[in-house]
Amino acid sequence: MSEEELRDQINKIASKIMEVEEGAKKKETYIKNKIDEEFNNKISEYESKLQVGQNRLDEVNKNIDKLNLEKKKLNSFISDLNKQCNSLKKDKTGILKKEFKSITKEKDSKMKDINREIKLLEKQLKEKEKL
Repeated sequence: MSEEELRDQINKIASKIMEVEEGAKKKETYIKNKIDEEFNNKISEYESKLQVGQNRLDEVNKNIDKLNLEKKKLNSFISDLNKQCNSLKKDKTGILKKEFKSITKEKDSKMKDINREIKLLEKQLKEKEKL
């Protein structure tokens, strides 16, 4: 084979390589377009739903943050009220005990006086009965 024939064969082979590459490029473009057509609408739909969902999630998280802050304030407020209420209950119990003790003391003193009076009267009665 002559030099020229070898170059012609090389050119033919190079031409086949280019044809194969062009064919592959066309197939790649076709497949890409087909896959894009099949998936892009679905992807766009999901991205749209995802954005709506993300916006809603952000809104909910903002509300949760507000509610957590309100919860913290309410917990503190309720804790203070609880302490004050318990303190009042303790004061009430103490005052009641003190007052009841005072009433009992007064009652015991009056009962002692009444019992003395009864004993005196009984003594007088016994003396009159002896006569």
